[in-house]
Parts: sequence; structure tokens; C-alpha cells
Amino acid sequence: MKQVKTLGLAALATLFVGGCSLFSTEEITYKELQSFDAQINPRVVWDTSVGDGIDTFFSHLNPVIVGDSIIAADRRGVVEAFDRATGNELWRVDLRSVLDLEKSSWWSAGEPMRIAGGLSALNGVVYLGSENGDVVALNAADGSVKWHQVVRSEIMSDPAIGGGFVVVKGSTGEVIALNEETGEELWKHTSETPALSLRGTSSPVYEQGGIFVGTSTGKVIVLIAENGQPAWEARLAIPSGTTELQRLVDVDSRPVLAGRFVYNVAYNGALAAIEANTGEIAWRRDYSSYQNVLFAGGRLFVTDADDAISALDAQGGVELWSNNDYTGRNVTAPVRFGDYIVVGDRFGYLHFINLLSGVTEGRLEVGEDVYTAPIVVDDTLYVQLRDGSLLAVRI
Repeated sequence: MKQVKTLGLAALATLFVGGCSLFSTEEITYKELQSFDAQINPRVVWDTSVGDGIDTFFSHLNPVIVGDSIIAADRRGVVEAFDRATGNELWRVDLRSVLDLEKSSWWSAGEPMRIAGGLSALNGVVYLGSENGDVVALNAADGSVKWHQVVRSEIMSDPAIGGGFVVVKGSTGEVIALNEETGEELWKHTSETPALSLRGTSSPVYEQGGIFVGTSTGKVIVLIAENGQPAWEARLAIPSGTTELQRLVDVDSRPVLAGRFVYNVAYNGALAAIEANTGEIAWRRDYSSYQNVLFAGGRLFVTDADDAISALDAQGGVELWSNNDYTGRNVTAPVRFGDYIVVGDRFGYLHFINLLSGVTEGRLEVGEDVYTAPIVVDDTLYVQLRDGSLLAVRI
């Protein structure tokens, strides 16, 4: 029988716009880890650290691979590059000093930069955003600043790059396109926002001359990259209920384009396959999630709001398996690592789940909150932890 423990809601509170938390005397249950038949032995091959991490703040700040290096940042403004084979430091910059943000800015002097968006990279350039409205482009070779733009909107998700554009999503619904070479603002699309929404935003995706992005009103929209005009929208959730909490319908997951479909999921809504050219919904299934969806091997993998990890057939949306072993552990979005789906949890574990069966076959304790999904390149999985630790893991 599975053991269940309780944890005060303050420790696992959902974060809402404005950075506030929902507090209560209620308790949330979480499942204790169970013994399993280990088939693999994951191990850490190197570890290092990036600044001071993200502290206790909500964030999906993630590292990015550029060639033979891995580049990561902390919340305060430190960006570092490491040799991804050895973990040796290649360069380090403190953007607060480089951009002279410590003396004057449109927010209070002396505050951290609050990096929360990114990292993304293309053509040897790394892009990031901050809750203070900064969008910064760095040369991946040495960390030098290519350009810096202030958009005066919280940037909390990965910038999209393509077609000569850098596109960011603001926390209050703005989609902002910048010139890839200069950072000049080209256009801004503003959409309606509800009175209350989940903390976080969907990362935009550039594809085929369009910008695909989720909204806090339960929709996936496509904007024409050249001018920001809407092409179509598809609704994944309709607000219902008597309270603002019950009516949350954010689409915070990054749209996934595969073949003729766009896949995405809404909180208190559905996981759906959408025709990329028309916006018509081909199929939809009842799932509630604010995590990124993974497409791999003709299957979709999703971590839902109750921390269940499920696999579905991408063509028809039929559920193939669901793993409910990690309820209440704040599980990350899934990533594929060889024959496994890997997720992390807030108690400092990586879980390796068989891609075909949904059974846990490996586990690694890393000692600190795995707050964001790992990234995978070749035979190595890289994971950034809440305290700033950066680890390389192999099987």
C-alpha cells in the first residue's frame, strides 16, 4: 500500500499573478517514494553551480546547449557557460554590472535582475528575459552583450527566435516581437486577461511564419510574424465555476508542432490536437496541466495538475498509460532520455519512467528541488536545481 504524507499548503502553494501565494490551514498530501525494480543506475558525472539559483521564487529558468557548451543563469543576473563534457567554466558575466543596472533603472536600484525567461539560443546567440522587463541577447562564445531592450512587461518564459524575430510573452498578455539583430521593438499584440491567472506564461513558438502561443484565457492563438495580426485561435478551456480560482483556464504550456498538428493543454481544460493551418480541433481529451507537453515517438507525454504522468497516442489521443506514483511532489514537465521519460520533483529526485510501460525503472537523488524540467543532449541529461546547482547525469 502506498504511504501518504501531508505538507502544509504554504509550502506547495500555487503562485498567482503579482507573486502572491494562496495560504490556508489545509494540508496537501504527497506520496512517499515506493520501492521499485531498478533496471538502470543513473549517476552524476559532474556538477557545478550557477550564482545563487532562484531562491524561493516561482521560475522555469532553464539552461541551454550551444555547441559544446551549456549556458545557465541565476535569478540575480549571473550568466555562466560551461564545457558540457567536463563542467569546466568557460566564461561568466554579471549582467547587472555589464548593463550598469546596479545604479539606475526603471525599477528600484539595488534589486536583483529577476531573470525568469529563457534561456533560448539560435545561431550562437543566447536570449533571456526578466521580470523587470529586460530582454538581453548575449554572444554564446564569450558572454558579451549583443543588445539589451526593455519591454516593460514581466518576461517569465523562453523567448522564441526565428525569421529575424525574437518574440517574448508578457505576464499580462502581451506578445512582443523584437528585431533579432538589434532588439528594436517591431510590434506588440495585446489580448484580454482575466482578473486572476496562474503565475507563469506560455513560451511562444515561431514556425512557418507564425507565432504560436497560449493565453491566460484558455486559448492557443497564432499571430502573423510580420505584423502581429491574429490568424486563428482555438479554445482549450472555458471558465466555469463561481470563484475566480475555479475559473482559472491558463494555457501556460509551450505549443508543440508535429506534422499537421499543434498540441497543447490548458489548466482546468483539455489536451488537444489542433490543425496547424486552420485552428480546427481534431481531438481533445480532459487533462488539466500548466506544464510543457512532450512529443516523442508518435506519443504525447504530459504531467497533469495532480502530478500524474501520462502517455497518449498523438494521432487519436488514446491514453496508453498513466503513472500516479508522485502525487503532491510538484513534478516537472517530462523529457525523453533514451528509452525513458524523466521528471524531477521538489524533494530532490529524478525519476526514470519506462517510455513504453509507464513503470519507474530508475531514480536519482540530487539533494535539492528540481524546479524545472531537465534538458537532454545525446547521452547526457542536464538539470538545474533551485539552489543554482547544475548537474550532468548519465545512465
